[in-house]
Amino acid sequence: MNRTFKHIAFASTLLIAAPHAMGSLLTGGNFADNCSIADWEQYGNVAISGAPGNCAAMLSVDDVVDFETELSQALALSSGIDYLLNVDFSIDTTTTDPTLDDVFSISLLNQDFDFIELFSTDILAAQNFSESLTIAATELASYANQDWSLSFFLFDGADFDDNQSNVSIAFASLDAVATDVPEPSSLALLVLGCAGILGRKKRFFTRINNNISANQARGGHNQ
Repeated sequence: MNRTFKHIAFASTLLIAAPHAMGSLLTGGNFADNCSIADWEQYGNVAISGAPGNCAAMLSVDDVVDFETELSQALALSSGIDYLLNVDFSIDTTTTDPTLDDVFSISLLNQDFDFIELFSTDILAAQNFSESLTIAATELASYANQDWSLSFFLFDGADFDDNQSNVSIAFASLDAVATDVPEPSSLALLVLGCAGILGRKKRFFTRINNNISANQARGGHNQ
């Protein structure tokens, strides 16, 4: 019985210490510190700007060289798990043309060309963003192909305007978030409750065995 209680106590310790989220699934997403985009697929005008500690991955579009540009990375997503994407970025554009039709989007794409848009904004003026975007397991489950890539995509919708738009991404992190997990305190109470029930059962059966032994002893003396 002591061994059982030891096992229960050990399980309780593990449950209380269990994390609710795992580390980032993206590599090289802390652009501000690592000042590199080597871990990412690049298309169009993508570069690193700034100094260590204040770097950013910069996407740019204009009508002279590039009208679309993308920074992407393949993902290994598991079924039945929710994910949280945290992104810090800023946008800016010149205003030499009133068209202002440039768009920045954050999406998931797979090899079947399925598309899940997580975020989209027209680039109309300078703005800063700090976004926490949820990717639900139920949404991912509706697609057969789970070979996803995370895409940061900047697009110039017209080829006759003269404005240039930029997106500067300082940080991106994708974390798997535990779903339907009780709070550690609730788990500890559940484990302790089970331990108490086992203890009461042991005492109950011990009393029964003692009574049976006593009755048998008295019967033997009466004979």
